[in-house]
Amino acid sequence: MKEKSPIEKNAEKKQTDLLSEALNGASNANGYWLNASGKGYPKFYPRGVAVSPFNALFMGLHSDRNGCNSNLFVLYNDAKAMGMSVREHERGVPFLFYNWNRYINRNNPEEIISRTAYLELDEKERKQYKGVHNREVRTLFNIDQTTLPDADRESYAAALRQYGGTAGRGYTEADNRKLHIRFNDFLLKMKENLVPVRYDGSGMPHYETDRDAVYMPRQRDFEHYHDYLQETLRQIVSATGHQQRLAREGMVMKNGIPPSDDALKQERLVVEVASGIKMLELGLPARLSEESLKTVEYWDREFRENPLMMAALESDVNNALEVIRKAERGEKIEYATIRNRKQTSDMRAELPKHHAIADEIARHPDKDKKTIVVVRDRAAKTADVILPAGASLEVDNEVPGMNKNRIERALRKEGFGQIKFFNPDGALGFRPDDSYFSGKEVSLARLKNWEMQELSTLDVAPAVKRASEVSFDQVQMIQDDKNRWALYIKPENGSGYSVYPDKEDVNRFFSTLKQAMDNIGKVRMELAHKYHALAETKPDLKVDLFSCGVKDIDLNRIQRVSVFKTKKDGILCAATIDGRKPEPRAVTQQQWQRMWLAEDKDGYKRNLAASLFSDVMRQGQREGNAVETAASADREPEQREQVQRNIVDTLSEEFLSYCKDIKSKQSETIVLLKHEGQYYAYMDDAETIALELNMKVQKEDRPPFNPHKVISAFGPYSGESERCISELGKSRFHITVLDTAQKLQSNISADSRTEDCDNGHQITFRR
Repeated sequence: MKEKSPIEKNAEKKQTDLLSEALNGASNANGYWLNASGKGYPKFYPRGVAVSPFNALFMGLHSDRNGCNSNLFVLYNDAKAMGMSVREHERGVPFLFYNWNRYINRNNPEEIISRTAYLELDEKERKQYKGVHNREVRTLFNIDQTTLPDADRESYAAALRQYGGTAGRGYTEADNRKLHIRFNDFLLKMKENLVPVRYDGSGMPHYETDRDAVYMPRQRDFEHYHDYLQETLRQIVSATGHQQRLAREGMVMKNGIPPSDDALKQERLVVEVASGIKMLELGLPARLSEESLKTVEYWDREFRENPLMMAALESDVNNALEVIRKAERGEKIEYATIRNRKQTSDMRAELPKHHAIADEIARHPDKDKKTIVVVRDRAAKTADVILPAGASLEVDNEVPGMNKNRIERALRKEGFGQIKFFNPDGALGFRPDDSYFSGKEVSLARLKNWEMQELSTLDVAPAVKRASEVSFDQVQMIQDDKNRWALYIKPENGSGYSVYPDKEDVNRFFSTLKQAMDNIGKVRMELAHKYHALAETKPDLKVDLFSCGVKDIDLNRIQRVSVFKTKKDGILCAATIDGRKPEPRAVTQQQWQRMWLAEDKDGYKRNLAASLFSDVMRQGQREGNAVETAASADREPEQREQVQRNIVDTLSEEFLSYCKDIKSKQSETIVLLKHEGQYYAYMDDAETIALELNMKVQKEDRPPFNPHKVISAFGPYSGESERCISELGKSRFHITVLDTAQKLQSNISADSRTEDCDNGHQITFRR
């Protein structure tokens, strides 16, 4: 979570004080804690602009604490501009203003666009982005804290008549009837779009997660209509926390076991605050239930001790009320599973179709052999007949021996009511995608008199399965190096990749993992199918979290990598780079997790080492460049000799593989590497030449010979190069010289020349 500024921390402290004071005071006020005088919903004066639920909560609490007559507020500068200055020594209430000036791609957090660019997108493209809010804290003042009551009494009185408390507005029986109508309409929308609300004779209002239904006693069982309203709102808020909606921890059973006591108390706070804000929206006072009054002390302590509690409460309350608001607008709040399946189905419809079965069928209709292909759907009682030609029903368009009337009659005798004729290609060609053949039988047949003779069947099940079902070897949430959650997907027989999922899917995954382990497998597969389909339609959303992300670093310089856990220092990475072993460096838990998921663990560890030791590798690269520059200036012979070794060390693995291939094709071959007139031996050839020419050999472990750990590098032969070649030419060996006059790449051309030796052998020079 982003660190809060001092201003934000101070604002949160004021919010905590307001809420704690209100909750603690409820026990002495018959349970009332918000809007006891029945004022209207908080707004900006004079424009009447409504505010977000959480801001409205603290504006209402501030108004209650200061005994204000309305919930109308102004900014300091706006008040001054309207000629009603804020009174001296007045303290305002913090208002959280979110500036949505940037938008981030839901599936690619690296892609951020401006609000201007966002507004230029069409409706479908906008759904791929979410706003990145920049939070600002502003201070609001109630109009009673300004000079408005004295400076413009008429305007002030008009504001109270519209937005003041019930006493000031003059609450009448007509207002009561309007309230009943308004709430009944609200309840009807909740039943249609969010959760069933049923009457229950037990006398105990409750929400059942298993049945996903709210059960309420009759209205007459409550002492006051307002109590009935708020209790109904409490249960509806509870329904928003269902596992398939917002999946709040306090609403989800874990394998039949209720949530923890702390989770239940946190959920009760969310329910009381959210339902209280809805009561405020109706212009009614909010009360705490008897059970909640007993929990106030716990909440008060948590607010003081838990620095994350207020932020969590803001998120839960705003999300719960947003779900309810969507249902009020007529939007059907579907289960997450149903919603994801629909999205997956829609995305699959956009995927390229596979026609392997149709291509195979097209090979079999044969005019000479009189064979046709019949595709039967016994459930639907339909049949498709693929002829070699003549599918048209026009007169005189028949293939000899394949009379369509006879074919149709034979199939109708089998019980098929609808028969269609096709050609293998062309305008009447038969080319459905592979998924079309699900549940169908495909057979090769021919007409024998008036009967259909089956010749063979075509097994289409594997192709249908590939087209309609995707299996996964691995599905897991992993974090990148910026602590963002990504879904790692490894399709069966395919390469793995990661996709950044929507926040609601991340929340649902972890809430299920924490609270309902028996369902986690279903959720994994559901999300895997959804984001696999999304990634197939938009391949640029695939993210590789297993590469180092560091450019211009040669991984071949890393000889050995070890990642291990220690009791004292946690997880460490030790690496051998250019033959040196720098001090091990710390590995994060996220990097450790990705290592165990990586398909190529060794490759991932090399990439990890390149990232952790990038400064070491860049330093080594700068030193190498400095040496190469010295060589190009043709300085001291010792420097030149070192440069030659460095150049040879840059040979690629493909080059070494090429050398091994030479030796495998011709026994008793010695391979020499030639660069600028100097010769180098490597691998077993170093020992062989040492014995033949009475030279010393040394063992080294350096690029490009790692990870082979070969014997290398006596040489260059300096002035004795020609003598060495001549002596070796007289031996029993065939000599192959690989000339590296140009900078070696991963492939070597086959251009060559040969010279005869005294012993009948040849020396091959390859460039």
